[in-house]
Amino acid sequence: MVKNIIYIVIVAVIGVPSWQIGTVMLEKKKTGYMLQEQANKIKKYDNPELIKKKVEENLELMGLPTKFSLKSLERRKIQLNYTYHGDATIFGYTYYQVEEEMEKITEDGEFDR
Repeated sequence: MVKNIIYIVIVAVIGVPSWQIGTVMLEKKKTGYMLQEQANKIKKYDNPELIKKKVEENLELMGLPTKFSLKSLERRKIQLNYTYHGDATIFGYTYYQVEEEMEKITEDGEFDR
């Protein structure tokens, strides 16, 4: 009985925080990939307003704040700036916090040449 309680406490102390931190890290990476994908879609659609709308929709679906900036650098090249904020908390105590400025610019691919 005591042995099982000790196992549960160990899992709660190590497993739950690891899971929450992993979730924050994956969400940050997923957000970066989504922003880069949308920045590259300007080559296909050539409409910054459509890209802006898609980024807002995707951020809203992910449950993240939709505040970002879009800057047109030249024709079919844009820059997206977003501040990602994620944290892991347990019982009101924040033990892991990430705030990262993401800047994604339309990339040149092998088919663009």
